[in-house]
Amino acid sequence: MDRLAAMEAFVRVIDAGSFSGAAKQLRLGQPAVSKTIAQLEGWLGVRLLLRSTHRLTPTEAGRNFYDRAKRAIEEADEAELAARGAAATLSGRLRFCGPLTFTRLLVMPCLSIFLSEHPALDIDVVLEDRDLDLVAAGIDVALLIGRLTDSVVTARKIGQCQRCLIGTPAYFEARGCRKPPLTCSRITPSSTSSAMVEQAGASGRERPKPPSP
Repeated sequence: MDRLAAMEAFVRVIDAGSFSGAAKQLRLGQPAVSKTIAQLEGWLGVRLLLRSTHRLTPTEAGRNFYDRAKRAIEEADEAELAARGAAATLSGRLRFCGPLTFTRLLVMPCLSIFLSEHPALDIDVVLEDRDLDLVAAGIDVALLIGRLTDSVVTARKIGQCQRCLIGTPAYFEARGCRKPPLTCSRITPSSTSSAMVEQAGASGRERPKPPSP
């Protein structure tokens, strides 16, 4: 038996003055409401209503139960509204971690809009390209690129990106690589940190990219 539902049915019966009136409010059949009240009385071990052919009268125990049951239902409704309000409006401190360049280019510009919608929220942004122990670092939300190795956290895929190996033509030629960079197995990821050329199209042709000042 759903106690809260049974309490609500009892309160509706008292307010409506009949099983039929309560059944209409609850959108249930009258036998179902009558059965619920009988189950409630059996569970409490006390009679709540005096039934006659013309009216229903609550007993003393029924009147006391009515007052407390109505208050409990109102408090349950208030708790539900408060919980939904908390879900709609964020507050407190949120610690966010993301890759340095990706976060600066794509996340940071959106933070002002997000914070304007949740003015009670404070965000700490951690820019980190290394793998972190998110729990030990106190991170609430993290944006990760790559394989997720920590099975403790809850993850959701929001997109995908493609890695591209880039470098100057002379850089690849000096290492005996005549193929387009993306198909060259002689270049390891660790040896591309100084690359300064972007690959142009699928043909493998390359164009110089001037170094940053």
